[in-house]
Amino acid sequence: MDEWAIFTFEAATFVLFVLHVLGAGRAENNEARTGAPAQSTFPSWLKTLLVLSLGVGVFQLIPLPPSILSAISPRTARIWSGAASAEGGWATLSLVPNFTLHELIRYVFCFLFAYLVYKHITTRKRVQVFIFLIFAVACFQAIFCLVEFFGGTHRVFRFQSEVYVDSAMGNHIKHNYLAGFMEMIFPISVGYFLARASLFAMNRGGSFKERFLWFRQERSRKAVVLGIVPVLIGMGIFFAQSRTGIFILFASILLMITALRAVDRRKPVVSGGPRGTRGGRARKRYAKIIWTVSLVVAFVIILIGIRPVIKRSYFAALAQDVRPAIFRNTAEIIKDFPIVGTGMGTYLYVYPIYEKKHSGAMLEHAYNDYLEVLAEGGIVGGGLVIVVAFGALIWLFAGWARRSDYLVRGVGLGCLVGIVSILIHGLTDFNLHISVNAVMFVTLYALAARLVGLNSSQVAR
Repeated sequence: MDEWAIFTFEAATFVLFVLHVLGAGRAENNEARTGAPAQSTFPSWLKTLLVLSLGVGVFQLIPLPPSILSAISPRTARIWSGAASAEGGWATLSLVPNFTLHELIRYVFCFLFAYLVYKHITTRKRVQVFIFLIFAVACFQAIFCLVEFFGGTHRVFRFQSEVYVDSAMGNHIKHNYLAGFMEMIFPISVGYFLARASLFAMNRGGSFKERFLWFRQERSRKAVVLGIVPVLIGMGIFFAQSRTGIFILFASILLMITALRAVDRRKPVVSGGPRGTRGGRARKRYAKIIWTVSLVVAFVIILIGIRPVIKRSYFAALAQDVRPAIFRNTAEIIKDFPIVGTGMGTYLYVYPIYEKKHSGAMLEHAYNDYLEVLAEGGIVGGGLVIVVAFGALIWLFAGWARRSDYLVRGVGLGCLVGIVSILIHGLTDFNLHISVNAVMFVTLYALAARLVGLNSSQVAR
C-alpha cells in the first residue's frame, strides 16, 4: 500500500526487464541453434486491444484545444474552463494528470512483470518452482493473519490497525485485500494437489492392498502433504471475514468441478492412462478430491471457531453497507464522462463532487472495479480493459480444454478459476486497484498462457 513498497516493486521489475533484454539475444541464438519450437502467444487481437487500452491512458495526458476537448468530454471542458492551470485554454482529458500518470505507470509495470513471467517460466520445472514460491507467500500470509487474529495484537509488523480489528489482515492492512489475494491462490493449490496426487490414476475398485501400496509411493505421500496448503489458505480467507471472499472460496470449488465435468465429458482425462480410467470415472474422482479439501477446510474452521465470522455476516451488517449508494454516485460520474472518463487514478478527486451524503471518510475507490474503470476510462478505455480481461480468459479456457497433461490440467484450471474469482470479487470491492493483487491477477494470465502453450518436449522437462 505504501509508495515505497510500490516503488521497490517497480524498480525491481525494471532491473529484471533490463536483464531480460540483455540476455534476449543470446536466448534467441540458442533457440535457433537447437531448433526449439516457436512458443505460442496471445492472439494478435488481444495484444492490440491491450495496447489500445493503455493508449487511452496516454491520450488522457495530452493537452487538447478547447474545441476538441469540448467535443470529446463537455463536462471536462467546463471544469477546466474555470481552472487557472489550463493555460491558453488547452487542457487534458484527465482532471488530475499527475494521478493519471502514476496509475498508468502502475499498469505498465504490472503488465511488464507478467510479461517477464511468461517469457521465463518456460518449462515444467520452472512452473513448479514458481508455484512453490507463490504457495510460500500465501502460507506465510495465512499463518501471519491467523496468529495476528487469535493473538489479539492486530498488528502488522509495526503498523497498528485501527479499523477491522475483528478480522485477520496479514500485511494487507485491510481484510478484503487479503481475501482477494488468497482467493486467487486457493484454486491453484487445489489444482496442483490434483496434479501431484494422481488420485484419478488409481484403479477404482482395487483391493485394500493395492490402495495401501499406492499410498506408500513417495509421490502420493508428498501429494497428501500438499493438501495442507489449500486448507491453510482457506482458513486465511475465512478468518479474513470478507463476505465476498468466503462466498468465492466455495464458489471456486464449484467452478473447478463444473469445468472438469464440462471438458472431461467428451474425452478421457489422459490418453494412454490406466485401463478403465475414462472421463466419467475421473470426473467423479476429481469431484471427491475437491469436495474433500473443502470439507476439511470447513471442519478446521468450525473446530477453531466460526462465531466471529457469523457475527459479521448478520443481515444488520449488510443493511449498513454503503456500497449501493456509492454505486449510484459512480454511475452518475460515468454518465457525465461517458467516452474517455475522468482520467486513470482520478476517482479520489472526482467522487466528492457526486457524493450525496458525506460518509465520514475519504473514499479512494468505488468498491466495484468495473464501475471505477468505466468512470476513469469511459466506455472506450474502461470497455477495452474489460474486453481484454474476459477475452483472454475465454481464449485461455479454450486452450486449456484441449490439454491432457496432469500439471497443465490441474494448475491451469487453478489459474483460470483464480482469475474468475477476482473478477467476481470486483463486483463488490476494488482488489484490482491494490498493487499486489493486480500483479498477482495479471501473473495468473501469464502463467496460464505458459501452461497452455507448453509443448510435449517442454512438459517433459
